[in-house]
Amino acid sequence: MTAADAVKSLGPDSMAVLNSECFCISLDAAALRQALESEIGQPGLFELIKQRCPHLFAARPVFLSHAHLTRMVRVVQAVESVVGMPAYRDEVLATAPAIARHDPGGAKGVFFGYDFHVADDGFGLIEINTNAGGAMLNAVLARAHRACCPAIDVLLPAPTNASEFEDRIVSMFRREWALGGHGRPLRSIAVVDEIPAEQYLYPEFLLFQRLFERHGLQAVIADPAEFCLRGGLLWHGDVAIDLVYNRLTDFSLAGQASATLREAYLRDAMVLTPHP
Repeated sequence: MTAADAVKSLGPDSMAVLNSECFCISLDAAALRQALESEIGQPGLFELIKQRCPHLFAARPVFLSHAHLTRMVRVVQAVESVVGMPAYRDEVLATAPAIARHDPGGAKGVFFGYDFHVADDGFGLIEINTNAGGAMLNAVLARAHRACCPAIDVLLPAPTNASEFEDRIVSMFRREWALGGHGRPLRSIAVVDEIPAEQYLYPEFLLFQRLFERHGLQAVIADPAEFCLRGGLLWHGDVAIDLVYNRLTDFSLAGQASATLREAYLRDAMVLTPHP
């Protein structure tokens, strides 16, 4: 039996012991800097994170038992079986903002996530997050964790896993574009939030921009007020935007700053994901 198999067979009590007493996996600061500044980021990003959000990356991993993972899957399946019912949708949409009834043409919403908290004395779903951040930060983290011995090393993701994960992220955005009813390839993406350079997770916006550019896409980071509609398309400066990666917390695009995005969404001038 491998170490990974052994850990998989342990129950919640054993996981609690590992979480309190196992210090065999740690964050390699040099590898983290290399990932942020050379592999997938850009010069200065490591220092920006140290200044802006110094506790962004955990020094140690958290172990989850197979039993906890199984329960998570069952909760997700239960929730999705309910929200897929026409009666549930009718009930919710009856009191939702009108924009929630606009058909986005099939786009499902990137990074839809279920936030679970696991503690020694409990387990629970605390949030269904339609606008979850952190994916690119985990891609960085996968490159920077190190184990102290071969027995534990097998628990870490293989070096190729991070790159494969990033490829799947880009494929998800391209799939959103295709689900929006477009036959031609995706060409441009805007990562959008209010005053993005002042956001806590601005470093992740930069990582997304670099990721998209490495895959041949034009990518901008922008405030929602920086766009205009022209000729049935959404524009940021002289770049026609195909898809907006929405990091706003103005979920219904109700604010004045979101007015252009709201009009573009309702006119199907771009694919917005996640959407109202």
